[in-house]
Amino acid sequence: MKLLERILVATDFERASKDAFQMAFVLAKEFHSETILIHVVPEVRGFPMSRGTIRKKVIEKLKQMEIDLRKKGISTVETIARFGIPFERIIEHSEELDSNLIIIGSGEKEKQYPLGTTAERIIIYANKPVLVVKRGAPPLIRRILCPVDFSESSERALKNAVYLSKTFQAHLIVLTVFEPLLSSYFGIGQTPGESKEKALVKHQRQHFDRFLRRFDFKNLRWAKTIRRGKPHREILHAAHDTKPDLLVMGSTGKTGLTRMIMGSTTEKVIREMPCSVITVKQEHVIRLPLETEVAEIEAHLRRGKELLRKEMTKEALAHFEECIRRDAHFVPAWDAMAVAFRHMNQKKEAKRCEEMAVYLRKHLWENQTLDSE
Repeated sequence: MKLLERILVATDFERASKDAFQMAFVLAKEFHSETILIHVVPEVRGFPMSRGTIRKKVIEKLKQMEIDLRKKGISTVETIARFGIPFERIIEHSEELDSNLIIIGSGEKEKQYPLGTTAERIIIYANKPVLVVKRGAPPLIRRILCPVDFSESSERALKNAVYLSKTFQAHLIVLTVFEPLLSSYFGIGQTPGESKEKALVKHQRQHFDRFLRRFDFKNLRWAKTIRRGKPHREILHAAHDTKPDLLVMGSTGKTGLTRMIMGSTTEKVIREMPCSVITVKQEHVIRLPLETEVAEIEAHLRRGKELLRKEMTKEALAHFEECIRRDAHFVPAWDAMAVAFRHMNQKKEAKRCEEMAVYLRKHLWENQTLDSE
């Protein structure tokens, strides 16, 4: 099984996209990945050129990119040309193809915030890991910086950073940042005191060490470092000091009030693009066999729920049943099947699914409780 099976490369044929294309080649070559090239033409009313003419020109450019990849030894390449809102179509195809990674250029901006609008929106709204390649960055991975805050998403990010570091024999730097105690917490004119500050540093180091014990750093050149200050500033300072080729960060949130755009720390760092960046949410870039199976089950569940919202109930049910076929203990699929059967007015089947979900929750919870005691 390929650890990085499928890469979706979004291109607008500009300079930053060419850099992203080169990075995609490096990854596809190393992991023998299937590579899909996609270009989305924004809908523009009153444009003098016909859709057919535009599509033909786009396909010609994509085919040339495909030829270039095949000449370099990438045998499995596909091309997609679409019309619509670029970030929406790119995310849509990443889900349909169940890609491991979306790769996109940072955009053509050169000033304070070099992150392009489409790249930023993909980072915000995509469930898939996203690699944004900095404009002008060479396609090399020799040094990787991975900031962690001990959350589940940063744990996932570090796992992927370790896999990538081992694959490319890159030097890995694991960073955590703690904010100093604020005097405002202790009253006007008062300070936390040296002893409290030392206790905080000691606690942070212990927490960091416990977190790192979960990972296998064997045969890997790596270092750990702790910084004190505002997280996004210290991450940017660390990137400036260590000059990584790649920054791997965990992210949370997607839309609306929960967005927090992956946490404000990640947002602030990525917008300044100190180097190329991978953001990791709920899925891994490098999928081990068990992780691949879990990802596929969750992809079927998401697709089924999407179809259910569109009132395509039978089609949705097929996806939920596929989840159960792969893992009979997957409670969310039983819940979703119950909803689907209710929509179809099949009350007996709906009740059966609801009872199964209740049974699994009760017994799985009991087993977990006993195991932890």
